[in-house]
Amino acid sequence: MDNDDNFIDLMARAKSGDSAAIRVFLSRFEWEVQMMVRARLPKKLRIRFDSMDFAQAVWQSFFSDLRDKSPDFENVQHLRAFLRGVVRNKVQEQHRRLTRTEKCDLGREERLYIRRGDRDVPRVFVSPEPSPSQTVQADDRLVQLTAGRGPGEVAVIRLRHQGLTIDEIAARSGFNERTVRRFIEAARARMETQK
Repeated sequence: MDNDDNFIDLMARAKSGDSAAIRVFLSRFEWEVQMMVRARLPKKLRIRFDSMDFAQAVWQSFFSDLRDKSPDFENVQHLRAFLRGVVRNKVQEQHRRLTRTEKCDLGREERLYIRRGDRDVPRVFVSPEPSPSQTVQADDRLVQLTAGRGPGEVAVIRLRHQGLTIDEIAARSGFNERTVRRFIEAARARMETQK
């Protein structure tokens, strides 16, 4: 295939859909495309993808455009340069997608297992949300803190329980900041005595 006439003939047959020519073409260039991918693939992507994933994407693009959109290749070197460009674009596109968006950011990934001595131990993941039992305990504590209190004080304590600031509670409840602080301090003192 080093002969330019043989290459041009093979390309013409492959463009016309000759399956034998396509098989010869693939057997000749498949390994080269895979090596091009391996040379371009960043370490961060190697843990997630095999070079064959990208090689297949390159061939899919190449053969889907072969009849209508692909250029007329003058020789093998021209084809190799074209394939290198397709490989570069496929790898860069995937790399951008996985490193520039927060959803797919590879830097946020953590291994599921941690190496401890001579064995791998599963990583323990703690949810930032409270557990169901912690939620029930907090609700019980809120009931205890608001028992026997007036509706205004109960409203202030509930808003504080929801995480609002003193300024926000004052704006919502209609009480001034000093009164809001007094209600919260009284609730905190009751909680300390109940421990």
